[in-house]
Amino acid sequence: MPASTFLTNDIVTFEALDVLENTDAALINLNSEYSDQFEFGGAVLGQTLSIRKPPRYIGRLGQAAQIEAITETFVPLTLSYQRGVDTQVSSQQLTLEIDNYRNRVLKPQIVRLSNLIDQDCCNLAQGLNNFVGVPNTTPSALTTYGLAKVKLDNMAAPDDDGRCAFLNPIADFTLMDNLKGLFHNGKEIASQYDSGSMTKSSTLGMRWYMDQNIYVQTVGTLGGTPTTNGVPANGASTIVTQSWTSTTLNAGDVISFISTSTPVNGINPQSFQSTGQPMQFVVTATTSDSGGAMTIPIAPAIYSSGNLQNVTNLPASGTAIYVYDTPAANFANISALTSPQNLVVHKDFGTIAMVDLPLPGGTDKAYRAASKKSGKSIRVIRDYVALTDQWIQRLDVLYGTAVLRQELGCRVGG
Repeated sequence: MPASTFLTNDIVTFEALDVLENTDAALINLNSEYSDQFEFGGAVLGQTLSIRKPPRYIGRLGQAAQIEAITETFVPLTLSYQRGVDTQVSSQQLTLEIDNYRNRVLKPQIVRLSNLIDQDCCNLAQGLNNFVGVPNTTPSALTTYGLAKVKLDNMAAPDDDGRCAFLNPIADFTLMDNLKGLFHNGKEIASQYDSGSMTKSSTLGMRWYMDQNIYVQTVGTLGGTPTTNGVPANGASTIVTQSWTSTTLNAGDVISFISTSTPVNGINPQSFQSTGQPMQFVVTATTSDSGGAMTIPIAPAIYSSGNLQNVTNLPASGTAIYVYDTPAANFANISALTSPQNLVVHKDFGTIAMVDLPLPGGTDKAYRAASKKSGKSIRVIRDYVALTDQWIQRLDVLYGTAVLRQELGCRVGG
């Protein structure tokens, strides 16, 4: 039997990166192209990068030029999270063969670390305004996810291999079980049967993944028969409302404005045509009513004209307000419920930027491994405690997440 080799810190670091790159669905599939925009080795917690969104244009008909302003909008991407897992490793453990060390020591560390990162990625659901389904009701039909696909299509999401669905375990199994009698690719049916999961399926033109870290939204406490109070300005990011009763809307709740006479429908951002469906807005900060009145912060800002137009009309004063597509008469059915927010998204709806941490001096070993392909970076520091013959080993990652383009994502209530 070959002699054991003392594991060096660079071997451990690259093994750690390899495990990190291959765990957890949302973490693997989210856009990570902005990682190299931060200063190499000098990024710090709290640093912010402004991500430029593509400008939109209306276009013209005829020969006469119609000059349009170049209106650029930006999304802040802040390095909000420094996460890590710290352990003590004995000299004996460091003499393990690399495969044994990977499975016994390193992999459990990275699995926990990647789960924490994946949770932060899944929590981006709170910033999405598109929603289908019913809060606290696990979808059992493919139709619900098909409606989420319609939302993406109506919002001109790229129809390519970047589309993904992320489902919590019960939603994943429920859908797989309900699809077993439908026509499907034989190999995919066999895979679903063997795994008990939709994972790796390509149904509805998207890749499906089970993710146990799906964000759970708590619906606010709802009451009253709310309506708008006045007409918001074009480009407003707050809506003045009235006629609530003992209500708190939580950050992440979804509202819409329903009127048959002046519909507030969504606009396709490429064709500028009505989608025929009410535009939805996400509440950006927890807000309570005062005497029935409430000014609600929303995203996206509401535009009825111009190159950022996203609704057919601004809501007229007195327009009814629905919460999660639910009218006031049925608020009691969803008030204060918890609801997993499964996701149907294009990978560019959001981003994770994981940056290179500096390497300190005065330690036994400090190594960093990064991958340009995946945008992942991890630092491993090891120091020796002579009294106990122990090696303190800490793993660190520094990263930020952000919703880049709300229109490229849809939440599916569960």
